[in-house]
Amino acid sequence: MFALSASLKFILVVCEWFVETQTTELILCNMNKFRLVLFALVMVFTKSIAQNKSGNTVIFGGGGVYATFNNNLPPVTGQIIPPFSNPNFSDIFTNGASNICDSATGALLMFSNGYVLYDAQGGKMENGDSLVPSKIFHLNSDPQSPYSQGSLILPKGSNGLYYVFTNTITDSMYDYWFTNPFGDGRFPANLLQYHVIDMNANNGLGKVVQKNVALLTNVEMSKVGMMACRHANGYDWWLLKQALDTNLIYTFLVTKDTVVLDTIQGFSAPHFGYLDLQGQSCFSTDGSKYAFIQSTCNKLFVADFDRCYGILSTPKVYTIPIDSTTFPNPPPQYIWDSISRGVCFSPNDSFIYITREFNIYQFDINNSDSASAWYRVKHGEDTTLLLFAEYGQLYKGLDNKIYIGKAGGQGSQNSVIDYPNNKGGACGFCRKCIRYDSTDYFTFSFANMPDFNLGKKEPCWPLSNGEILKTVNEILVYPNPTSGILYFEITNPKYKNSKVELYNVLGQLLRSEKIQTNKKSEIDISNLSNGIYYLRCVGICKKIIKE
Repeated sequence: MFALSASLKFILVVCEWFVETQTTELILCNMNKFRLVLFALVMVFTKSIAQNKSGNTVIFGGGGVYATFNNNLPPVTGQIIPPFSNPNFSDIFTNGASNICDSATGALLMFSNGYVLYDAQGGKMENGDSLVPSKIFHLNSDPQSPYSQGSLILPKGSNGLYYVFTNTITDSMYDYWFTNPFGDGRFPANLLQYHVIDMNANNGLGKVVQKNVALLTNVEMSKVGMMACRHANGYDWWLLKQALDTNLIYTFLVTKDTVVLDTIQGFSAPHFGYLDLQGQSCFSTDGSKYAFIQSTCNKLFVADFDRCYGILSTPKVYTIPIDSTTFPNPPPQYIWDSISRGVCFSPNDSFIYITREFNIYQFDINNSDSASAWYRVKHGEDTTLLLFAEYGQLYKGLDNKIYIGKAGGQGSQNSVIDYPNNKGGACGFCRKCIRYDSTDYFTFSFANMPDFNLGKKEPCWPLSNGEILKTVNEILVYPNPTSGILYFEITNPKYKNSKVELYNVLGQLLRSEKIQTNKKSEIDISNLSNGIYYLRCVGICKKIIKE
């Protein structure tokens, strides 16, 4: 026999009570009502056991200081590593952190500081060091990424395999950084890579089985701004990575089999600048919007996001207020509040919260007057100036509160926004309300994690479940993107004399062409509007971008 959960036991108790307290006639009379009640209870039970718990625990400080969320209860805090007990563990655990838990039990599986991967006990995972090239890894005695969203962990299917993504620099870029200290101001990240972890190894403590696989090399990327959103099919992921300065965004399709660069999109504004040590990207609760801020650029970028196709659209740029009165220094005081650090949507997606060095703002995205849409939630530090470590990244907890990270690690408490769905002062800024009251370690910003509980959004026409991953080379399409002529070839003989159909994103058939095997054909799409189209042939589909 198996142990019954509390939810299932409750359902059985209700059934027993119903039968014992009713006569036969009443049971028959009320059976339909009872079926509805029982169905509702089963749905609650099913939802409770199906909940993805990959994000139940989040790391937010040195020594593996963590917070574990359990439904709507206050998070339980603790630390994984007792002080000085593990000489191989980096006490410096800053903004480049990420972690993931078991999806069924919520038990912590692994965590990273962006350069090293640790197991659930705080030991260095087998083959888990040097997640970045040698020169940057050995720059400091405690290898760790100081840049927000420097790493991210995603499941690789459901067989105990995981991807760890790291954003860093090559050895040649390292040489440029440190031999051109003044240069032209451009010191970008230029290497995005992934590693594969098998959690079935080492009695469940895990092992890195594939390492340092390059996704982008010698491409100028921001040191910050890496986040993922679950694909509309419910099991794959979209990984978005920001470029340096220009608003160019690389979108990768992450599946259990591979990671492929799916789309590169560029927007005319804003230019974020070269100072990219701070910043954050995020998705709305329903996955339909994407937002990004970066360092000294006082602009908030927001765009609609299509979870089916990984496409950003309807871009908007908002000016973030700059406070000039906070820091007690001679003018220009504004330089002390010019750094944008954190961005997060409210649980109901009505507001966006922004942290700067000394201020926290709420932005009402449904307010057409962008000037009055801003409300300052907190003006100035949340502790004494001497101890204030400045506001950092934002994290939306499973209890629907927003947790405010710190740019530095001084102190062992973080402030919280208790009611982020409420407008203005009703959002409830709570000073130092998540606490880890110990002198052993400091707390920082919260680890970088996507929303693991975002569910399916299907169908994604014209791609059915089977077609959505069929991007094989049996159809060659080029150039893509294109502004005019689209060439295509069918290389598989079994598709001889097949039809190639061109659809728009609404599923409307625009063209139908009969083609020969191993013969180049073409379609002129210059008269079509810019956007996304799909070329389909015998159950295989290719995404086309007209620009």
